[in-house]
Amino acid sequence: MKKFLALLKVSAKAMLLTSSGVGAGKRRRAVSGVGAVLLIAFLGLYLSGMYSFMLAGVLAPVGMESLVLVFMGLVALFGGLLFTVFAVREVLFGGKDNDLMLSLPVPASLLVASRMAAIYLESLVFSFFVLLPAGAACFFLSGGRYGWDLWLRLLLAALALPALDTALSVLLGAGLAFLSSKVSKGKALGQNLAMALFLLVVFWLSFNLNSTIENLAAHAAGIKASMTWAAPLLWMADGVLGSWGLLLAFIACCAIPFALVALVVGKVYRKAVTAFQTRAARSDYKLSAQSAAGQTKALLRKEAKRFFGTPVYFWNAGLGLIFLLILGVAAVAKRGELQAMLPLLGGQWAGAALAGVAMGFCLSMAVVCAPSVSLEGRCLWILRTAPVGEGTLLGVKVGFQLLLTLPCALVATACLSWALALPLWQGGLLLLAMVAFCVASACFGMMMGLTFPKLDAANEALVIKQSMAVTLAMFVPLGALVLAGLVCWLGGMLSPEMALVLPVVLLIALAVLCWLWLARRGKVLLRRL
Repeated sequence: MKKFLALLKVSAKAMLLTSSGVGAGKRRRAVSGVGAVLLIAFLGLYLSGMYSFMLAGVLAPVGMESLVLVFMGLVALFGGLLFTVFAVREVLFGGKDNDLMLSLPVPASLLVASRMAAIYLESLVFSFFVLLPAGAACFFLSGGRYGWDLWLRLLLAALALPALDTALSVLLGAGLAFLSSKVSKGKALGQNLAMALFLLVVFWLSFNLNSTIENLAAHAAGIKASMTWAAPLLWMADGVLGSWGLLLAFIACCAIPFALVALVVGKVYRKAVTAFQTRAARSDYKLSAQSAAGQTKALLRKEAKRFFGTPVYFWNAGLGLIFLLILGVAAVAKRGELQAMLPLLGGQWAGAALAGVAMGFCLSMAVVCAPSVSLEGRCLWILRTAPVGEGTLLGVKVGFQLLLTLPCALVATACLSWALALPLWQGGLLLLAMVAFCVASACFGMMMGLTFPKLDAANEALVIKQSMAVTLAMFVPLGALVLAGLVCWLGGMLSPEMALVLPVVLLIALAVLCWLWLARRGKVLLRRL
């Protein structure tokens, strides 16, 4: 048991409490881990809190509030898979510390069990904060039909569901690892297509939510009867609302697959990891003509290959840009409705300010520079010894993020300016503000990557999803965006013109400061790595 707890502690830190600073101590590890947990918890609480009460308000009057738990159970299940399945491929089967861990005097099955337990804990956070609001909606909007023991059954269901989620994640992660070892050049394509399909489903549901809710109450019984494919979640919903027998059946349906997957994977783990790594390490070299390219072009191509060829990197750092483009397209589609809302907001200048906040929020999610240094890993010395100047290296990494963010910001600004019928000077100020925000975010993210590097991370997912550099590079620009909003509000007390000019001046000043900071300290920090 002591060995299992020790391995679990290591695996849990790898999943949630990974530090990203050189010489970082317990305080930084705690901050990084707590930040990751809070982010997952907030996302689950926000999604479920908003939709659970909306659904319960429609379903409770017809006595079908159990569908709220079914739908939120699906959100918890698929959301947990989204959080863990790609990380499982790296952490469980492709971790750089597998050789070390497998050399320890512990059975491979115990190592698998500890890592699956760590994955379970991460899924548990999301599952708990998704099911909690769903249970609260059923309890408070049901008119007192359920007793206080509902909370005990809800807790048991929230503890059981992540076990099923973990078993599915491990199986899918094993499949991805196998495909990656078979088709090394196409491994990113399948993951990107799967993630794109998931996003299409999410956006379709979002745009059709109102009509779906309107039809839900009238056809609730038929919908529940047709969901036999989700029988375990139906058992969970009816079990939470009163049936202990169905709840026990649901718990067994979650615990048995978890135990079976841990047992089977534990028996073949050593062979599987060896086979996956051996095939992944294979490389067939062919002599062919090489086209000449300058230093900048070659480095940009290298950055692009890593960004678009690493799904966890692309979808975490590029999702904000996808949202930004969708925001522009949606604004054009809803042009009439947006213009009708402008008088209620206070005029076109208020619409321009809100458009800037929305675009800035999307751009703050495009954290490309911050993890780029750590993703070089132990191969950073190759770049450091290459005949390339330090300023060129940093400039290419910052420039690559700007090559991604500036065109998206330009397209979104043009769409929003046309949709809101903004005057030319307001559209110009909006574009100038977004350019300054992009520059400031890129330079600041680069400094965070140099200040909090993690060159020895066990896998790429830990650097991209849970590092201190990425966390600061995302949330500090968000703080600057809030400050710009406050300045806009204060300027609005003077005049609409000042409400737009002052935030732009602030963002330009921040961009200049970040650029000067990078130019002054960036090379020094790079030399220390």
